[in-house]
Amino acid sequence: MVQFTDVEFTYPDRAFAVSIPELAVDDGQHVAIVGPSGSGKSTLVNLIAGALIPQKGSITTCDTKLTGLDDAARRRFRLKRIGMVFQEFSLLEYLNVRDNILLPFRLGALTMPSDANDRADQLAQSVGLDRHLTRYPRQLSFGERQRIAICRALITSPSIVLADEPTGNLDAATTNEVMAILTDRAKASKATLIMVTHNIELLNRFDRTIDVTQFATAAHQ
Repeated sequence: MVQFTDVEFTYPDRAFAVSIPELAVDDGQHVAIVGPSGSGKSTLVNLIAGALIPQKGSITTCDTKLTGLDDAARRRFRLKRIGMVFQEFSLLEYLNVRDNILLPFRLGALTMPSDANDRADQLAQSVGLDRHLTRYPRQLSFGERQRIAICRALITSPSIVLADEPTGNLDAATTNEVMAILTDRAKASKATLIMVTHNIELLNRFDRTIDVTQFATAAHQ
């Protein structure tokens, strides 16, 4: 599913670098990425997604060698094969819940399937948002907004869900609720889940933990 081989990545200002001789994540695994702030957690996620490309080595995600693709091809790959969930939700305030969920189909690289609206409605119902489909993000709680983001990440039936601190802005009760939804929905869709977290209390929900400090070669990201 994910394979890093002899990867070397350095930011242009050379303030931070990672060195990953070998790293593999299997199909269907739920993996937590941990480490202190600035240690490279988001860098690792962006390398997996092809948003960053290393100066050396190869990265294969979903049987696609990302290090062999140009920017446009990597963007199409992300839209088709990867679902993203962010700490800040990244919802569009002028779109209602249904249209935010359907957003990946409107970004140009994917064809809107005939059952897209039904699929969005079913996902919304599965996370308790079916009564809010015509409402707007500003009308909903933080926990409800994160559920929208989870549905949006899953609408394309991705092979991998990448989540970067998705519970960072949530209280403890809402964190548990959102984590249950995220892990349950990923399992139901047979997607690999790779999630960045600072919350050690969540680690027992994962099959495996990757500490990125083993890869960092500089002090600051």
